[in-house]
Amino acid sequence: DVVINAQPVTPTAPDIKNIIQPTCSEATGSVVLTNLPSGNWTINPGAITGSANGTTISGLTKGTYNYTVTNAAGCTSNASADVVINAPPDTPSAPTAGAITQPTCSVATGSVVLSGLPTGNWTINPGAISGSTTSTTISGLAQGTYNYTVTNAAGCTSNASADVVINAQSATPPAPTVG
Repeated sequence: DVVINAQPVTPTAPDIKNIIQPTCSEATGSVVLTNLPSGNWTINPGAITGSANGTTISGLTKGTYNYTVTNAAGCTSNASADVVINAPPDTPSAPTAGAITQPTCSVATGSVVLSGLPTGNWTINPGAISGSTTSTTISGLAQGTYNYTVTNAAGCTSNASADVVINAQSATPPAPTVG
């Protein structure tokens, strides 16, 4: 007798379960692949091996990826759907401290003009000051040292600005005494 075995099963293409895009703090993305064949398998590109029903592929830079899986019998699936990894969002530059207005005899607080703010909506901290212009004036500053960060619409936060020093209000001289 000559026995011919059945043709080995060709695995189905891996399913894309979840794509995680780069963030302000993580420059690379990842993808979760599921519907992998039972037994040992290899995913390409990357020669990633395993035997679970799913796996996570991380460290993906900006680009388009698709994956095949080869089962233990050596049969390779069709390619998965495309996985598109975006570029990481830009982190804004630190706000630039411009004109500083110091307290006067009649006004107890100072102000500062911050410029170099990112396009789109932003939030300046401390103070949770929101806006969308390229500069803004922060007023009502009591004596002290301040520095500011700006968070853009993507949620990325800049480094702190240079220190802004607000001096104490000038003392009002006493009324002259009549002699």
